[in-house]
Amino acid sequence: MGLEIEFEYDDTQGGAWSRPEESDVRGRLGRRWNERLSAGSPLFVQFGIAVAALVLGAASTAGFLAGRTAQQDRATLRLHLAPVAPFVIEPIALPADQSPAQRLATPWTDAFDRPVTLSLVNDGPDPVSLVGATLTAPQFSLLALTTGSAGPARIAPGGISVLRGTAHVVCGDYPGRAAYDPTAPPPIATVAQLSVRTTDGAIRHETLQVDRYSDVAEQSVCERMLGPEVVGTPVYTASPTAGLYAVTVPVNNRAPFPLRAALSPAATEEWKANAGLSLETGAPATIPPHGAESVTIMVGVLDCTAAKSIAVEGYGFDTLSFTDARDSPDSLDARQQDEALFLADHGLIVQYCDSVGH
Repeated sequence: MGLEIEFEYDDTQGGAWSRPEESDVRGRLGRRWNERLSAGSPLFVQFGIAVAALVLGAASTAGFLAGRTAQQDRATLRLHLAPVAPFVIEPIALPADQSPAQRLATPWTDAFDRPVTLSLVNDGPDPVSLVGATLTAPQFSLLALTTGSAGPARIAPGGISVLRGTAHVVCGDYPGRAAYDPTAPPPIATVAQLSVRTTDGAIRHETLQVDRYSDVAEQSVCERMLGPEVVGTPVYTASPTAGLYAVTVPVNNRAPFPLRAALSPAATEEWKANAGLSLETGAPATIPPHGAESVTIMVGVLDCTAAKSIAVEGYGFDTLSFTDARDSPDSLDARQQDEALFLADHGLIVQYCDSVGH
């Protein structure tokens, strides 16, 4: 930092300092005061140098303090997620036998204790000590994470610390909402709260968004979870109306809450476009807790060529959608599970198409 001071000299008497000649005492005193403050006064020069020194000292001190503050701040809020797979939830294993009989014989649950790891990098210039870490998500309540060390974990500059814990993941009722304001919109992100001691001894807090839409918990646990519904073998029944037949689908509910069964939103268009069949059903069916119910779907033949083809190939599409009946049908929080069905009865389709010459 540079500071230039320029003084303007009096050009009288060859540049020498001139003394005023006044006979009046009052005038002399007044002029001498003015003289001392004039640009041509040695006192003014000394006063200017003193002021400049104070300004320079104050600026240097301010810069030093600002530098110290910046240095301290630089050591805070510098824990970031590791670049590769920073947040991992161990996936649940799917049973080898997923037949309806085996599923009926297996108690249903939507709660799973899963190991969790969170990897953090200290990209600040100073070491920090991690004194506390918690994790919250819609699928699990407040979870404490630790490094396994007895005391605060020290993370060197550029170092990685792996935090671990066990999450009690609940896919049905979103227990993580209890940690938030119930009047606010439900949270969708997985968030970490960190407490860090920096080199100045202060404890600072940082919030990290670990997973924006909580996809890790969804894909590792909840999307792999088998639903509480167990769909049995469909029964096909001819209808008095030509080209129309009924498919009755038996459904068992293994959950302790009621299930709602309805046509999947995309099912009608999918069966029409790919199989030449129309679908129609009545109001959504409600299956009581640990109970059973049948869902009837009316199937109409629109395109004999496509219908015959898919009846021979023998595959189906996601058709029935199951949701928690405690939620409203249009609830954005309702968890939906689709079940694929085969609705193309070869015998009934051929019988109708042959009768109309197709």
